[in-house]
Amino acid sequence: MKSVIMGTGYILVHVPDMVVHSGTTQTTERIVNPNSEYLKQLPGHIRSYADAAAYLPNQVYIGTASPDALAQAPQPWYGIREGKSGRFGPFGEIMPQDEFLLLMQACDAFDLVFLGREFVEETKQRFAAHPLMGEDILARVKEGADPSEIDRLVAEENAEPLYHMGKTVGCVKKAHDVDSNLSAHVIHENLVSKASCVLSLLHVVRQSGIDKGTVDYVIDCSEEACGDMNQRGGGNFAKAAADVAGLTGASGCDIRAFCAAPAHAVIHAASLVSAGVYENVIVAAGGSTAKLGMNGKDHIKKGLPILEDVLGGFAVLISKNDGMHPEVNTDIVGNHKVGTGSSPQAVISSLVTAPLNKVGMKILDVDKYAVEMQNPEITKSAGAGDIPLSNYKMIAALAVMQKEIERSQIDEFTQKHGMVGWAPTQGHIPSGVPYLGFACRDILAGKIKNAMIIGKGSLFLGRMTNLFDGISFMLCKNTDANGNGASDENNKGQKNPAETGAAPFTGTTVKTIVEPVNGLEAGSAGRPARIAVVGMGSELGEQNVLEGVLWACKKGMEVLYIGTLEAEGIQTLKARTADEAFCTMEKLLDEGKADGAVAMHYLFPVGVSTVGRALTPGQDREMYIATTTGTASLSRVEGMVKNAIYGIIAAKTCGIANPTVGILNIDGARQTESALKQLKQNGYDIAFASSGRADGGCVMRGNDLLSGACDVMVCDPLTGNILMKTLSAYTTGGSVESTGWGYGPGIGEGYGRLVAIVSRASGAPVVAGAIEYTAQMAEGKYKNVARAEFEAANRAGLKEILEGIKAPGAQTAGETKAPPKEVVTEQISGIEIMDLEEAVRALWAKGIYAESGMGCTGPAILVAGKNIEKAMEILLAGKWLAE
Repeated sequence: MKSVIMGTGYILVHVPDMVVHSGTTQTTERIVNPNSEYLKQLPGHIRSYADAAAYLPNQVYIGTASPDALAQAPQPWYGIREGKSGRFGPFGEIMPQDEFLLLMQACDAFDLVFLGREFVEETKQRFAAHPLMGEDILARVKEGADPSEIDRLVAEENAEPLYHMGKTVGCVKKAHDVDSNLSAHVIHENLVSKASCVLSLLHVVRQSGIDKGTVDYVIDCSEEACGDMNQRGGGNFAKAAADVAGLTGASGCDIRAFCAAPAHAVIHAASLVSAGVYENVIVAAGGSTAKLGMNGKDHIKKGLPILEDVLGGFAVLISKNDGMHPEVNTDIVGNHKVGTGSSPQAVISSLVTAPLNKVGMKILDVDKYAVEMQNPEITKSAGAGDIPLSNYKMIAALAVMQKEIERSQIDEFTQKHGMVGWAPTQGHIPSGVPYLGFACRDILAGKIKNAMIIGKGSLFLGRMTNLFDGISFMLCKNTDANGNGASDENNKGQKNPAETGAAPFTGTTVKTIVEPVNGLEAGSAGRPARIAVVGMGSELGEQNVLEGVLWACKKGMEVLYIGTLEAEGIQTLKARTADEAFCTMEKLLDEGKADGAVAMHYLFPVGVSTVGRALTPGQDREMYIATTTGTASLSRVEGMVKNAIYGIIAAKTCGIANPTVGILNIDGARQTESALKQLKQNGYDIAFASSGRADGGCVMRGNDLLSGACDVMVCDPLTGNILMKTLSAYTTGGSVESTGWGYGPGIGEGYGRLVAIVSRASGAPVVAGAIEYTAQMAEGKYKNVARAEFEAANRAGLKEILEGIKAPGAQTAGETKAPPKEVVTEQISGIEIMDLEEAVRALWAKGIYAESGMGCTGPAILVAGKNIEKAMEILLAGKWLAE
């Protein structure tokens, strides 16, 4: 029985004075360059609590705003003050520094924290008003100390000062005279981690509603380590935090694995629960003072406020399966093994494709990936690039290699399966787990079925190994014992914590809404084709799509509209979201309730691409553009050869008995021409068009495109997509696609569904045209036409011809030998994954030894410390890195 996630808690603590006095960037600068301009400018770039609380990524972290809302918000985000900016959110809170100092003292079990009397008097009333601070915690806050005693401890006993609003308000004493592991600095750092962990525990208890006494075990996965000179990382933060949080029935331990620790900890917890050892386990982590203001120099240099001014914490409750909440599927766990290797491809393959392949899943079967969710506004200004985007591009690159998508679809993949980052750069905090709260909510609401959480770590930072680390797990919709979804019996009495409050969507019951067809194929005995149209996704609004449906119906076509709107004479199947609409659309097609469908977007499998249909300007000739989206093949030429056949199928189905074929003069045109002529020579009947230019031939120029010199224009999908946009929108200056029939139906050998695509910028006339085009394909019995064309082409040796076409990437890159190997300790991030190996060779060419690898933040180049500055110069000059 799989364990489930019952609740999550996410907290931030705004600690502006700790930025100045505790962040390692600032403490190091104070030692090596105490009079630096950076330290002088630093106070002027510190944010107020109000600004930090209003910061949109911080509001996303506590669940008040969604990742989608963040993605749509214009940058810079730090300048946005609209929207919700409160302290508390659905997942947790943003605590101010003064109250946090009192919580630190409440977490002090050895009388090491001293706070000034006046400061305690001013703050305790607000702290006591906190809804989660019970009498047990309030009783731990001591009466304030005399300011003179605090000054003495700092001056004479090396106590670590505590600041608020730039003033000393307390201190942390050292816990041992000579043990550096118990110095005041380390004790302060550890109490900060413990206190923020406690706050996370309190919020996950509140959010899940669990009885504190029923929590069996706590696992702390933060980045700090507590111990003494005899066992420097002995622990145990977990039991220490559980004690303060009132989890009296819990035991616990610490797990440390740099940034990957949270993912390791969740898998440990889920395994313990699934094995029946414990029923309720909480994974939690507090924040890290060392990471505060880590990129402050770059932020100030670029005129930004210090954005790394919050501690981060989280907690996740993992419990015995209740039949409703999302499951942690421990059958799908990815591991970076000792022998995996450090290349980005090897790392991501071990974490993504290897566990998916084990259970027969593809990369596209995962709805959402959560990798390193760092806020890009923080990292881009520091030269590390957009870390989440880099990780999603790596996963997309694997999908390209596995022939699930085409390279041109990488951006589309990142938008559909990825997210913009919002987590603070607190090391372990961004590592996949910030999405767990949203993932649970979206799975319960039926928006997604699953999500993969990926944690990665840079083990070489500890100088014990040069290995990288990574681990992944899947969060999935709950299943009963038969795998049929959460049972009604198990759901009795359970509340759905989804934000919408709506029950999980299982698809419209089309049998009770749509009358069955009369058993005849579309076009037989005059029966018109029935076309389903998805209303969601248009940039011009759903009303625009409905207008296109009305136009089509006036021409006598039968349409089923799927969306939120209604119109007289139109049969509407209600759907609240695009996901619901697509679920209904696919049911209509699979159950024979619709003959075809039109949508703004659809994910076709590799081997299927769409054939567009446009009206050429001037000549007003119809032309089929083969193809416009989708991926016939990852090989450009092979794809274009297939596209020619797809175009012929579309044209013949729509009534052109012997369509003429032209090949657009783009890269691969001559190889495509040779392959198609060989096919014709072997017996497949192709009528080649002739260019209107003087030299003739079937390779078409731009003039031929405008004049409509052929019935079928063969190209690659990216070019075809541009052609369709141009030919459809030239009459409006590009603002709206107003003419033509859209990107057309997806065609591929053996592919069954008839789904046609229109652009999100398509006006009502194009929507109506797409419905007409799809109906013609259905009534023309396109499956029969396609079957006959593929059989004829295969008899003529199509497969053998395609096997002879050289696959992409087979060309050997120019040899660049690596310089003598060196110990590499420094990493350079922010380089596009597709350019990483070429950037390494660029450094080799300059005599610098470098390796590509995978750090916790994504793809990286590793060099020796002595070469870091020179390597940066080379990479900046070569535009591998952004300024």
